Amino acid sequence: MTTADFKTIPGMSKEVREELAATFDVLSNWRDEIETVNERCLKKVLNRTSAVARAMGWPDQAVRSTREYLEGAAKAQTQMIDQIIEGWKQQVQSTSAPMAIPQGFTEHMSVLRPKAEFNPLAPWMFWLQAAEMWQRTWMPGEPAHKDKYPH
Repeated sequence: MTTADFKTIPGMSKEVREELAATFDVLSNWRDEIETVNERCLKKVLNRTSAVARAMGWPDQAVRSTREYLEGAAKAQTQMIDQIIEGWKQQVQSTSAPMAIPQGFTEHMSVLRPKAEFNPLAPWMFWLQAAEMWQRTWMPGEPAHKDKYPH
């Protein structure tokens, strides 16, 4: 969307229109960059993680699950950005309350946290939580090894 797309919205200043257009641009660019990196690197990552898992003696089901998990994580990141962009577009184009917090944002965030308030950092919190869970699956015995190697 461009600044001109927001001209008909009542109560929206030129500054807000310009900021919205710039925000849509950077979010779209970010999404495109992530997709480009995933296209370039994901296959290599999947092949390497599968190879090391097989070398470690993991069963085929565990190798497949790991691949599916990584593929899903790659898709989820671009889908999250798409949802943010779409939610803002719908809200800004709303005839009833274009300047209000998009209803879809609060609905999606309640999945992340029970009884969630609007939190603009929710996507980043989601990724931090996902990274933490991923780390735990790869290092299930880490606390037990802590005593072995005192540093």
